[in-house]
Amino acid sequence: MERLTTKDTLLGITAMLATLLIWSSFFISLRASSESDLTIGDIALLRFVPAALVFGYLSRHSLRKIQTTPKRYLLAIGWGAGLPFLMLAANGLHLAPVADGASLIPGILPLFVSSIAAFCYKERISASRKTGIGLIVVGISLFVTHSLFSGQTDVVQGHGLLLLASFSWAWFTVAMRVSGLTPVTGGLVLAGSACLLLPVFHGLGWVTFNLFSAPLSDIMVHLLIQGVAVGVLANFSYGFAISRLGAEMSAALGSFTPVVAALLAAAIFHEALSTTTLLAMSCIICGALAASELIPLKGKLKQPGWLNRLRWQR
Repeated sequence: MERLTTKDTLLGITAMLATLLIWSSFFISLRASSESDLTIGDIALLRFVPAALVFGYLSRHSLRKIQTTPKRYLLAIGWGAGLPFLMLAANGLHLAPVADGASLIPGILPLFVSSIAAFCYKERISASRKTGIGLIVVGISLFVTHSLFSGQTDVVQGHGLLLLASFSWAWFTVAMRVSGLTPVTGGLVLAGSACLLLPVFHGLGWVTFNLFSAPLSDIMVHLLIQGVAVGVLANFSYGFAISRLGAEMSAALGSFTPVVAALLAAAIFHEALSTTTLLAMSCIICGALAASELIPLKGKLKQPGWLNRLRWQR
């Protein structure tokens, strides 16, 4: 049975705090891209190409490990946090406010992770996790109901895309934990697969490029945020946090992203936070904490049984 030491916990929480700050910048960057000349394809280039180069160099002696990893885990990593995830998140944030995106993507993670555990691996759901899932569902319902009654059908569509993005990220979170890949080798799978998919998606007409026509200032800002911070640093810090804290606790800490992102959005884009939005965010954050059983943590943390079983069965 795997146990986490106090040192592991502290290192994992530190990595997640850094990840929270970067994720908040990620949502701000995607929202800002909708008001610039940069396309989603341009953002993908800035995010994944530098990461593929960095992680490719760092993983040059570990390619054998990637080759022997079950393909289903590689697919979940590449799809769950790669180009398909970015397109879902970016299109969703073009339709919905930053606070909604920051709540629905990381905030719903514990719901999806627990659902994967229950339906795919027959894990028993505790009373605490059931309560948390219930609160998350209430939070989602508040977001959707508020948009429907206000006649904002485009926002509802945005919410749907953001929920799909969160579901993809949940599979990435689980796959990173059970695959045995390091944050560096996992980062190569994620970024490398996105680089391979970009010309395919361009050929299908799903993404376009306008990088050379955009202002240099926009390119540099998004390169620093998406390429360096999100593409390299966050991939490593989140993967490191998962390796130290486990999938569910990392997902729980990630639920605090909307608080930071909403404050930044209010300051930068002057997005107002309605009473309903604040209530929905509160429900999702409290639900994420309860669903991931973070509150009763006392120095040692047992990993969910389904994660341990998968590790030995792959």
